[in-house]
Amino acid sequence: MRTCSKIRGTASRVQACLLLRGSTEKLPLSSEDMAFATRMYREAVIWRKRVDHALCRYVRQPLDTLDADVLCSLRIGAVQLLILSTPAHAAVSATVEAHSRRKTRGLVNAVLRKIASHSEKDDLSLHVRYSHPEVLVDRWVSRYGKATAEKLLDWNNQPPPLGGYAFGKIPEDTLPGLFLKRYRNIKRQGAFQVPDLFYIQDESAALVGRGMAELPGETVLELGAAPGGKTAHLNGNGFVVALDKKRKRMGRWLENRERMHWKDCYPIAADSARLPFETEFDKVLVDAPCTNTGVYRRRFDARWNWTPKLEQGLIRIQQKMLQEASVAVKPGGVLVYSTCSIEPAENIGVVQYFERANSEFQRIPFPAPASLLNGEGYLSIFPPEAGLDGLFAVSWMRKS
Repeated sequence: MRTCSKIRGTASRVQACLLLRGSTEKLPLSSEDMAFATRMYREAVIWRKRVDHALCRYVRQPLDTLDADVLCSLRIGAVQLLILSTPAHAAVSATVEAHSRRKTRGLVNAVLRKIASHSEKDDLSLHVRYSHPEVLVDRWVSRYGKATAEKLLDWNNQPPPLGGYAFGKIPEDTLPGLFLKRYRNIKRQGAFQVPDLFYIQDESAALVGRGMAELPGETVLELGAAPGGKTAHLNGNGFVVALDKKRKRMGRWLENRERMHWKDCYPIAADSARLPFETEFDKVLVDAPCTNTGVYRRRFDARWNWTPKLEQGLIRIQQKMLQEASVAVKPGGVLVYSTCSIEPAENIGVVQYFERANSEFQRIPFPAPASLLNGEGYLSIFPPEAGLDGLFAVSWMRKS
């Protein structure tokens, strides 16, 4: 077991650095200290671009050539000073004490003391100020305009609320959602014991699940099913086959099936690019892998994976996945395509690609609140406007 000095807060800094290194080691911390460690880790990931921009002024060598432990300590210390407004003496002394390598403590101490008196410029570029990939920020400014793009960037950096859908009794001391009667927001104060038949998810994901459940049909194929956020809503509406190629995520689906008491819901671990059966279904849902640009505040590390190359590769997967899924739809049945991206190329671009090659599918309005539907009948959620995570969903009926 690791030992830490008696400097107050050192252990939480050690834990934050472990998390930033990708370690699964958990120190025996109080719930308060663990929460602070997790907060430092999250903010260090989110604000990496802005933190590194400041660090570069005081570190002589390129940051990516630093020892990994040194860089983690610098980022954890700097994010306390620049973002969390932690008192300088606490941020510097506890972070230096938490640094695991004594030979480089002097470097960490010297740099963090300079960061403590660092003044950021008011004219930082948007991608630095809000810590996002530059090419993506330029794209959003071009598409939405600077003011709206800035609202989106700010949204992505905010801590998300905690909430879920109540399939059973509505938990006491919770707050209503924006659109769904049985969606509840959980107050952050104090511990919350997740009750039976309560599924933690954003309301936008619940909207897609409810919409899919409202569409007609009793046999359902769900592609990209794990960990079960949509399955939870499909349960009880018929026979559900839930398919996902990631076995670890399907393990979580199985845990949710047991906890939520799903019936007639059956998992398959397989690649949806080639379905392992020829059965036709009343409803087929494609929850496609995407760049996650609509859910950056929840998947806070996903922004650093984004590149134009990644997007293009995912679009090819989305196109293939949707085409393969369409073969499994019965005549008169329904097909749904959904992503948690706000990128037109992954959403309406894939829809148009599919429709050009599949005239037997006729687009129908997706069951959702009218205020969230585009004029063409598809669900399109832009986070700063809707107050929900970004999400897209469209539905078709296959002609008989």
